[in-house]
Amino acid sequence: MPIKVKSLETKQEFISRCMSVEQSSFPDEEQRFAVCNNYWENRTMTTEKKVLSKIKKNQELIEPNPCESGYIAIGTKIKDGRRVPNCVPED
Repeated sequence: MPIKVKSLETKQEFISRCMSVEQSSFPDEEQRFAVCNNYWENRTMTTEKKVLSKIKKNQELIEPNPCESGYIAIGTKIKDGRRVPNCVPED
């Protein structure tokens, strides 16, 4: 679970605290630093931006656009027992 940044906490203070707290979850120091840095970078991201970011990552996984003209792929769905692109109308 992401660690919350305390008010008035500097990046260095947060990273130091996070590295200690996340040691059991991420034993590799480089990975732990990357996770803590990601927490810091996303500290002001709204829920809406987080959802849109995940959707964008899912879209990047499905290249090129496998949908018909006028539709875009947003994630995947199960159809006839197999995973296929989830094509939705462009807005």
